[in-house]
Amino acid sequence: MRYCTLSDLERAVPKQTLIHLSHDDPASENYDAAVLEDAINYAEELADGYLVSRYPLPLSSVPTIIRDAVVYLARYWLYQRRPEGAMPEVVKDGKKDALDTLSQIQKGTISLNVKIDDTVVETNAPSVFRVSASKRLWGKKTLEKWR
Repeated sequence: MRYCTLSDLERAVPKQTLIHLSHDDPASENYDAAVLEDAINYAEELADGYLVSRYPLPLSSVPTIIRDAVVYLARYWLYQRRPEGAMPEVVKDGKKDALDTLSQIQKGTISLNVKIDDTVVETNAPSVFRVSASKRLWGKKTLEKWR
């Protein structure tokens, strides 16, 4: 399932800006859909890189928080295509916020309620498990042999 569509990107970025960022012909009156798809694919793959350790992919439904993060990342990718122009602060901030959000999801600080086989699964389990033993398994001499 797609996290973001062209229409999501169109709602977040004015059409003239999309044309300028995606089309190499300055006289063009339409954006280059293939370039926009590349931006979305990049952003979705980056989001998947964060989500894969916590959720089975692909997600059965797309939470708004994921859609918005992917839109912000795709927008940033498009602005990077045009290095001759200044990167707006709002675009930089959007990328930073999106990556922070994805990182918090990955760590379990933010939980997505997603359906897996018609069951809502909340994954608040810690991503690191600790095992402790009351008695040492190996003595100091044994451990020294392995150095």
